[in-house]
Amino acid sequence: MVLFGLVVMPTVTILSNGHGEDVIGAQLAQELLYQRPDLLLQAYPTVDRGEAYESVGIPILGPRKRMPSGGLLLHSMEYFVEDIRAGFVPMTLRQIRDLWQLQTDVLLVVGDIYAQLLSALVRAEARFVVQSLVSAYQSHGIHLRRLNRSVMENITYFERVLMRRLAVRVYVRDERTRASLEKRGLDHVRALGNPILDALQGEPITELKDEPCVVALLPGTRRHAEKALDLMLEALARLSGVTGVVAWAAGDLPDFSNWQVKRGAAENLIAILQRASQRVFVFRERFADVLKSSDLVLGTAGTANEQAVALGIPVISFALPPFYTAAFLENQKRLLGDSLVVTSPDIREIAAVIDDLRNDAEYMEQVARLGPERLGRPGGSRAIVNDLLECAGKLGVIDKSYIGR
Repeated sequence: MVLFGLVVMPTVTILSNGHGEDVIGAQLAQELLYQRPDLLLQAYPTVDRGEAYESVGIPILGPRKRMPSGGLLLHSMEYFVEDIRAGFVPMTLRQIRDLWQLQTDVLLVVGDIYAQLLSALVRAEARFVVQSLVSAYQSHGIHLRRLNRSVMENITYFERVLMRRLAVRVYVRDERTRASLEKRGLDHVRALGNPILDALQGEPITELKDEPCVVALLPGTRRHAEKALDLMLEALARLSGVTGVVAWAAGDLPDFSNWQVKRGAAENLIAILQRASQRVFVFRERFADVLKSSDLVLGTAGTANEQAVALGIPVISFALPPFYTAAFLENQKRLLGDSLVVTSPDIREIAAVIDDLRNDAEYMEQVARLGPERLGRPGGSRAIVNDLLECAGKLGVIDKSYIGR
């Protein structure tokens, strides 16, 4: 772009509303900079502090305040009250003011209807949407008694209006969702792959290669993580021939009774928990490696559970209300189908389910096929960026004459 005789680099702003959405936004930012290092990139995370952007060197706008719910404000009354007490209203007013004043060449929105509503405040030459949260597999209609969940679990009429009127292009993760939106008159929707899968380029962990059955423990990053991991460990202690491996990302590792803690020399190995003959390896920042090393997953997470299923790994989960609810799991079950097995938070039942599944070869083969169908395919980051740049070039927002990589 040339302004008053000066060459002004096009600005791309990424607006996202959640931890998983920030990860996707950062993945897309890296691909954008790889293909077009002339672009000026910036991010506006509306829910979290945006560490995913920070880790790849993307400048961050906004207040950068973390709410207790971690973006799950409407999932329970407890979360709603805590977020209000923590300053959700003044933070949102600050965001509205910021976004009303923001001007950018390209706005890339990663998230659901809330992110798209906020994005409507921004002055942008071209607006693109990555709907990374909702799939047609989850759709179950609008129920007035559970209106909060209905809005979160369906692409509603109002969201479709926003997509139709504001977005140059909408990207969804699976073909069924694309076809469903096309039937409703949205012919600018594409299913080009799932960017969240592009971060799973890991390698099996050497220390686990010879173990007969490896179960990954994914307790998540929110406040239920410590309690969830405690239950997972107790369930694992009831099994023989099973090795546990934890992808821990929730701060300092707590102490667990009845487990002896040893230190290990492997990369990012926080500890080895020992109890009789049972061993559990605890790693930090090796999430992809943990998944690539595992036969089963025991998870109380959102995006992490989905990533495991995308790799063809069965997930066992249980509710821990009020912060990891049965309603959340019902929604995730609709998305993941038979790849997710929901049980009660009873250590005997959890152990029995692990024992049943690890010996069911037919089920394991079925899950290996289901994952890519439900979650989309990898390579989405590059495909989405290619399409975005092509569309923005046709609109004259980004100079097509630039010779990229």
